[in-house]
Amino acid sequence: MGIERKGMTLKLTQRELKVLTGLEKWGIMGLGQIYGLAVETDVDIENRVERFFNVTQRRDYGRWFTKRLSGLCELGLIEEHFFLNYRKVFTLTEAGHKKLQSLGLSSLMTLRSAVSEDYLNHELMVGAVGLVLQEIHGLTVRTERERDKSYRLGGRGPAPEKAVSDLWVAGARPKAIEVELTQKSESRYKEIWDAYRLRLPEGAAVLYLTAWPSGVPCILKHAREQRAEFIFVCGLREFRNTCGRAVFSASNGRTMVLAERGGRLAGLAFAGLPEAPLRPRSYELMPSSSSPAGEKGESL
Repeated sequence: MGIERKGMTLKLTQRELKVLTGLEKWGIMGLGQIYGLAVETDVDIENRVERFFNVTQRRDYGRWFTKRLSGLCELGLIEEHFFLNYRKVFTLTEAGHKKLQSLGLSSLMTLRSAVSEDYLNHELMVGAVGLVLQEIHGLTVRTERERDKSYRLGGRGPAPEKAVSDLWVAGARPKAIEVELTQKSESRYKEIWDAYRLRLPEGAAVLYLTAWPSGVPCILKHAREQRAEFIFVCGLREFRNTCGRAVFSASNGRTMVLAERGGRLAGLAFAGLPEAPLRPRSYELMPSSSSPAGEKGESL
């Protein structure tokens, strides 16, 4: 698993390989998400969820693994991207993708090497939801890029009318997940849901996670009017606060939970509510200016 750098062979650690495979799957990740995926795997669930929602700590920018990430950038395996009002994010490079392929660790034929600022927040939130479901609750989650080869490098993937959702939870009763940060028009929802009617497997459902204040009643209203009983909705904030154990509601009164405490798949739950939600502790956010060095450790 070594790689040449200035005449030296450096060994890629399991944590570094997990970063590379994570970037291949999710396309783009922030520093907090990388720590949650590859470094802080034994912390309590609430704090790990906050990591997956890309919360960073002041000391992160001086920690030894952040220096390892800088080393991976110097090796050309990953790339840093900087945007106004955003902390840096990372993508996999072609060299990093080829490295995974040479090790038999690649699962995709293409990589996400470009970033569109227009969709950056949405892509990070989709990754956050997917990471929570996969890494904490053990569900099999597939991304747009894993399901449709027409995904564009720098922007959104296939058009929603193709019924390719942001995420897909595989299983006997699969779930399409749409992370909806802003509201669409009523006609647009009809167009998308008509496509789902034609393409959803039997027993499948579409789960919306909304981020605007009236998102839940808005989706439920449209679903009721269009008799789209396969549509379930929950607030993204509630999903985050319950560590992925939130209740999704349909317009006909049915409810669904994807996972319960302990990472057990709950599937459909038509009676009762999950346990009292966990409330994640807040990390100290990292300001835009550099901070003093944090913990010491291994470096490249």
